[in-house]
Amino acid sequence: MLNYSSVKASLEDLVIFRDERLPVRRIPLREKPLRRYFLPYRGLLGLLLIAIAWPLSQQITQNVFFPLWLGFILVVDGLVLRRTATSLLVRSPKIMAVMFILPYWWLFEGINQITQNWVYVGTKTDEGLISYFEATLSYSTVIPVVFEVSELVGSFGFIERFARLRAFVLSKRQMIFTSIFGVVSLAAMLIWPTYLFPLTWLSLFFIFDPINSLAGRPSIISQMRKGDYRIVVAFALGALVCGFFWEMWNRDASVAWEYNIGYLDFARIFEMPLLGYGGYLPFGLETYAAFHFVAGVLGWSSEAKISLRGEPRVSSA
Repeated sequence: MLNYSSVKASLEDLVIFRDERLPVRRIPLREKPLRRYFLPYRGLLGLLLIAIAWPLSQQITQNVFFPLWLGFILVVDGLVLRRTATSLLVRSPKIMAVMFILPYWWLFEGINQITQNWVYVGTKTDEGLISYFEATLSYSTVIPVVFEVSELVGSFGFIERFARLRAFVLSKRQMIFTSIFGVVSLAAMLIWPTYLFPLTWLSLFFIFDPINSLAGRPSIISQMRKGDYRIVVAFALGALVCGFFWEMWNRDASVAWEYNIGYLDFARIFEMPLLGYGGYLPFGLETYAAFHFVAGVLGWSSEAKISLRGEPRVSSA
């Protein structure tokens, strides 16, 4: 028979965690430290934002994409902090701020003006400054959520299986050719969008990742040269997980988007055709490469690294 003390201890273990790597949580005028519950405060705030914004997204005509995804980012950052004792927000708030302010998704909106793969429904008819600001605010969550979920994926044990595989080595000439190929593929896609629109999710990776490698910045090519494919798997799966939530929360939203992807438009899950989810895999790699290109130009590449299972823990200092 379980006594009261053992039952209480078991229930506490579900929500209270003890990790000596984390700093002691204290508040003013209180001598005894606070206990750490199943999520740090940011995670609890994130759950509250999701609980409010998700129902509202289905009931009102205003765009609540930003608070919904901000809540998701806070929840994932809290989960990563609990699992690894570090997180993007803990290590470098500056890098997180840069992720939010980069107009990354506007690149794809510009491409979509030609490919016409998706259209927005329920949005305001006017295209004034307020609409532009609302759209920019919504798009600002794309980079941080992909990085956060990818770091969460990278915290699980299975990722270590991809740390010692066969090396994939490109010479300097081959990397230059790959970058040129990315530019050509982007141009070709814009000329023949009906058939080449899938290159939307590959061309920027081909352009930026070789440049990052040649410049000595974090890159996927440089990791694969060592036989380390953890970044590839983490960001591909991380973007796919994000894609699932993007499509799930888009399904019944008052302000949403619909797809038109031609010959791939069949077997839909939510609003996205099944094969369309495949685009999220390279999109994660593309996001990694594009952001590290910008971070490298700013001289902040080292601060933008994520923590992966099977390597020394990234410092939270």
